[in-house]
Amino acid sequence: MSNQTTTSLRKAEQAVVNGIYAGIAWLLLDFGLLVKEHGAQTITAFAARPEMVVGSVIVIACVAGLFYKSRTAASILFMLFLIPLVLRAVQGAFPPAMMMIFSLVLLYFFLAAVLGTFKYHALIDVKREASRSD
Repeated sequence: MSNQTTTSLRKAEQAVVNGIYAGIAWLLLDFGLLVKEHGAQTITAFAARPEMVVGSVIVIACVAGLFYKSRTAASILFMLFLIPLVLRAVQGAFPPAMMMIFSLVLLYFFLAAVLGTFKYHALIDVKREASRSD
């Protein structure tokens, strides 16, 4: 395998790792906002909203899937983050500037993770083909 392919493989893996960090940051941000809003009643408020529980479980599953460089997990995580942003923008409900910047940074890392997983699997396939032809 060439040195350029090895470098590309490392970059793809790093993009996936950054996606994992972004997913964890997203979960921490959401939980932090929930704590800020509900204080001591956070767990009760979280349990009372099954859509939040399901969403959190899906995000945790997708982050776990990124450990295995799952293209599906990366794509779902990206779409789960992108769709609400687009819907809020269409409705004219823009978040404060700092929250928007943070959201755009996370969106970048989720997109990079999607691209990284696809590139990773493409490079692994090239590596397998090269080893077969030897």
